[in-house]
Amino acid sequence: MDGESHRNQRLYAMANQIADNLVHGRSEDETVEEVASHIRRFWSLEMKESLFAALGGGELNPIAEQAAGVLADEYQD
Repeated sequence: MDGESHRNQRLYAMANQIADNLVHGRSEDETVEEVASHIRRFWSLEMKESLFAALGGGELNPIAEQAAGVLADEYQD
């Protein structure tokens, strides 16, 4: 695995971990927004773009996938 692939795998794992950590005690919609908010605030644009590349690829859990989709829609505007 090259350096970029390894980095991307770590980013996907981080997004999944954020989703897993925020899911407790919230509805799905609330969790998606919390995950999106966290990534929006703390991830660089380059990190977000790498995350967007994972959409539809099966790398992200359902909550992280939805949050990435929300962010991708925002950044396309």
